[in-house]
Amino acid sequence: MEFRNLTPFHALCFSALDLHDVEHSIIAMKVAYRLRPMPQAPGTFNAEVMDSDPISLTYADDYYGEEGQSSVRAESDLVPFKPRCDVLVMGHAHAPFGQPTACWEAGVRLSIPARPVVHAPLPPGECLTEQQLRDGQAAREHAARQHRDAPTRQVLLDKHLRFTGPRHFRRGLLGWQLSEPEPALRVPLRWEHAFGGSSVVKNPEHAHDQTAPAYLLNEVCFSNPLGCGWIEKRHEQLAWQLDTSLHQLPAPQIEHLDAPIQRLSIGDHPSDTLDARQISQLAATYRYTPAGFGIVGRAWAPRLVLAGTYDETWMRERWPSPPKDFDFGYWNAAPADQQIPFAPPDLQIELFNLVAPALSRNGRACIELPGHRPFVLLRLRSGALLPLPLLTDTLCIDTDALTVSLTHRISLPLTDTIRVAEVRFEVNPAAPLIKPTTEVI
Repeated sequence: MEFRNLTPFHALCFSALDLHDVEHSIIAMKVAYRLRPMPQAPGTFNAEVMDSDPISLTYADDYYGEEGQSSVRAESDLVPFKPRCDVLVMGHAHAPFGQPTACWEAGVRLSIPARPVVHAPLPPGECLTEQQLRDGQAAREHAARQHRDAPTRQVLLDKHLRFTGPRHFRRGLLGWQLSEPEPALRVPLRWEHAFGGSSVVKNPEHAHDQTAPAYLLNEVCFSNPLGCGWIEKRHEQLAWQLDTSLHQLPAPQIEHLDAPIQRLSIGDHPSDTLDARQISQLAATYRYTPAGFGIVGRAWAPRLVLAGTYDETWMRERWPSPPKDFDFGYWNAAPADQQIPFAPPDLQIELFNLVAPALSRNGRACIELPGHRPFVLLRLRSGALLPLPLLTDTLCIDTDALTVSLTHRISLPLTDTIRVAEVRFEVNPAAPLIKPTTEVI
């Protein structure tokens, strides 16, 4: 199969195996839009397609800082399939009206125009009875009333979180107490500021005796090892024995609206090695869950358990293919409540306290995507033309750079019937994907 990219955007065709070891051709393309504020409508942005300076597909995970020690900025686009669309937000949450604030809310909402309900026609030759006609009239009147009261938009995602200024857990006579947050102008949308953390205590003997263990304690919060507000229970005792300071710890600045952080979470991890399922079960017992809008780490709970079981049976029977219990949901990197059905092209994006206050209207910013349609045109050996839409499985909103990027993808089973696969991009939402022509290529 020949691959052609007839767009100005970065597109790639690569191969991958499914769970039945059948090879597929994966076509991925990234399209980005630059968000231009509209002076005549404060808080509204025009999405201009970036076709002269397109954003490239991501080949490897990109971190904010040191790999493994910081949040992932962008995850590799070289995945075979995502069963849902990841909605990711990066940037900052801004205090309302640009005034230092101790606590505020910020969020994102995605919606589409409400789709009308279309009733199927009767089969040819079939007639309605008088009772059915009366029932039908009542149903139409009921539908008309519902239509008048129906919402004009269908909400696909509506998520809000609470943000605070810097705060700490301080140890006193009555245990760990949470301080009041300091006023702040903004908080980075990174997992380092959410619930989680690690308990790492180095072994002082290791410096002059390399045979001694390097760490006396090296445990992490399985749901977010980068955050704060969690320690393992042995941490306090070891700190006291080593006469090291453990009187103040940073507290999370990002939390769920219905589960505010109030106490330091002290975990109790077994010393035995745990598998992915046990890790997920233990993480479910934590006092809190991390809150954020960004990429969930591949090795974090509960994402890790979706990767399947890699044991001796897998080595003997499946390697290097994925295990039989691999769940393709593993490739979805967004938090579970930010995974939506494949995004349609006419999305409306609303951001609340997520862009600079000077660019919003009372903290709200609105973006209407223009309805562009990426697709692949298959030229079959029979001469037939088959247009197939690319599915949008990743939508990333960068509120600092003011860009929206979309990764579109399709999986095609390798077959001799396909001669050429052409990636195309239709900018007119109402235009047919194939226009009548006598040209044969």
